[in-house]
Amino acid sequence: MNDPMDAQERMFNRRPAEGEPSAAARPAPGREDLWSEEALFWRELTGREPTSADLEQLARTRSGRLAELRKLLRKHLREYVAEARRPANINAIELVRTSYDEEELLAALDVLLEDRLTMGARVAAFEQAWSEYLPSAFSVMVNSGSSANLLALAALSFPGVESHLRPGDEVIVPAVAWSTSLFPVVQVGCVPVIVDVDLETLNMDPAQVEAAISPKTRAILAVHVLGNPCDMKRLQAIAAKHRLWVVEDCCESHGASIDGKKVGTFGDLSAFSFYFSHHMTSIEGGVVCGSDAKRWQDLLVSLRAHGWVRGRTDYDEWVRRCPDIDPRWLFVVPGYNLRPQEINAAFALVQLSRLPGFVEQRCATRRRLLQALKPYEKYFHFQRELPGHVHTAFGLSFVLREDVPFTRQEFQAYLESCAIQTRPVIGSNLARQPVMKHIPHRQAGDLRQADHVHTHGVMIANHHNVTHSQQDYLAECIGRFVREHAS
Repeated sequence: MNDPMDAQERMFNRRPAEGEPSAAARPAPGREDLWSEEALFWRELTGREPTSADLEQLARTRSGRLAELRKLLRKHLREYVAEARRPANINAIELVRTSYDEEELLAALDVLLEDRLTMGARVAAFEQAWSEYLPSAFSVMVNSGSSANLLALAALSFPGVESHLRPGDEVIVPAVAWSTSLFPVVQVGCVPVIVDVDLETLNMDPAQVEAAISPKTRAILAVHVLGNPCDMKRLQAIAAKHRLWVVEDCCESHGASIDGKKVGTFGDLSAFSFYFSHHMTSIEGGVVCGSDAKRWQDLLVSLRAHGWVRGRTDYDEWVRRCPDIDPRWLFVVPGYNLRPQEINAAFALVQLSRLPGFVEQRCATRRRLLQALKPYEKYFHFQRELPGHVHTAFGLSFVLREDVPFTRQEFQAYLESCAIQTRPVIGSNLARQPVMKHIPHRQAGDLRQADHVHTHGVMIANHHNVTHSQQDYLAECIGRFVREHAS
């Protein structure tokens, strides 16, 4: 939210120009016009005090000149982007390709020119726009998707929340996920319970979830892996039966849906990421959403920014209850500093208008490639969505089947030699990461399927701009590799 003190603080905290009186000698708030840049310039130029008419004329002249300069900057920026953007090599398939152009850069430029960089009106505008997109009752923008997961878990752990998470409580997480899907559980004092995934969907297996529940279990963190929705109907039924919280990690699944309802609207809270490689970007950024604004919104607003009351709907009530504390620095929860910047929101507002097109392009690429790769299903597990689910294809995974005549390492090295960039399937089996020896956790079962993904899985990018030529090239490379190794 906009901070009403910022303009005044900038006026009285900036370094005085040469010959300018110190802050102590300046007029009280409300008379700053006497020490404006225009007034100081007028005195220097004429040696006399400016009249109101003089200041108005100077302001109009300056405003007009600034408008001309801004127009010129925008023109040159458009020219620069047009010159700098080059078509991708027809064969190379990068892990990520730039999805923004001059409109996002111009929006960021406007933020810089307006000299209002920290969280303000644009962040609030994006939060409203994202809430309408999902839809959700509220959205709280933060500086990353990892922070969004942390903020959601912190809200569930706040003592003022009924049935809040307590230290030592268990939170069920899938073995195949990103590191900061799991780490926030530990960071709020809870114990992650790692469950196996389904090899066809790569999502947490609901049967394994139910089998893992103990008297200490208090929440399920569902990760929609690579844009593929989890079986939320079964997970919600399990949660209702055992009175568990549900958090959705939607960082890779913008636009994914179940029976027409977008992911991020099923759990108590949900988290999205707008990192550079995701369906849409705000450079860095994320958002926490939910359906119960009364329970969560003000709490999340305070947790996001230092624990203070700025931006809360009950701001006036807190000020009334604490008359002895300066309301500008009134702290009511143990908060973080996870604020986004106005540039992030400016980017995001433009990108959100393009998100449906980005999602459709990724989906179309996935459909076309699955059709082209159908002859090789005997060698690979390709991620499948459940009936009624829409998979928005953050990436394309290849999990080698048992007893194929080649290894994951051979397959991955071959793709890289063909200028097709690869990576593991997100964090693969997090239980096998060395950091886990330092983290109290419980492993539910043998994680056989997650281990298979860990040792036999690889993924490639599926950004918004994978051309038909690149898709055909990928299919040709895989076909050639299989023929060479299966003969």
